[in-house]
Amino acid sequence: MNVAILSDIIKETKSNWRFIFEDPLMTLNFIPGQLVQLCAKPGQEDSVVRNYSVASWPDGTNKFELIVTYLKGGAMSEYLFNEAKVGDEFIYRGPMGVFTLPDTIERDIFFVSTGSGISPFRSMVNWIAENGIKTQKIKLFFGTRTQQDICYWEEMKLLEQILPDFEFIPVLSREEWSGKTGYVHEHYLKLVDDALEKPLIYYCGWDRMIAEGRKHLAERGFEMTKDIRVEIFG
Repeated sequence: MNVAILSDIIKETKSNWRFIFEDPLMTLNFIPGQLVQLCAKPGQEDSVVRNYSVASWPDGTNKFELIVTYLKGGAMSEYLFNEAKVGDEFIYRGPMGVFTLPDTIERDIFFVSTGSGISPFRSMVNWIAENGIKTQKIKLFFGTRTQQDICYWEEMKLLEQILPDFEFIPVLSREEWSGKTGYVHEHYLKLVDDALEKPLIYYCGWDRMIAEGRKHLAERGFEMTKDIRVEIFG
């Protein structure tokens, strides 16, 4: 296990905050899409451990970013949102995991996320942009309630300008606006049904969203691992 110091807290939206950590002893080497296991209040009886996908990407520094969705009554989110302060020490393991990009990207990729499930996809897309990695079309679908809940909005619009084959598609379930509305599944499934070749689908978010998505894709002949990758938050 390693020590991480909380170096900054950025209130991205009302319910999604960004937490920046620094490891004082080592540079982080990891693959975009991996997660860390974070322990708050280490050594205390009420210590709490949770897994979070890393929202930043390898940049040769000792920093990593997590974006956390507030969950009322959730031990870790209650602590991070209401008690944690810059300078606090945490224990972490990782980064680790296999929720990563293929070695070569030879077909379209659809990233499907809700809430802080955007984390690994933000890491992957920025990594692609910074390293000039060749891709097919990449679409990032982000399901949330209102415009005020959209994470990394300005950053994603900038990435669209840098990467001509990348598109960020927020879908709002509780607000009418000029963009997509309803539930996230209906929007990427329309494209799946029209595609000449199956895209590779990545899901990250709450288990209910992922279960629904997997059911829709199974009905269309998609297979786990070959066509579908998942990272579940609970």
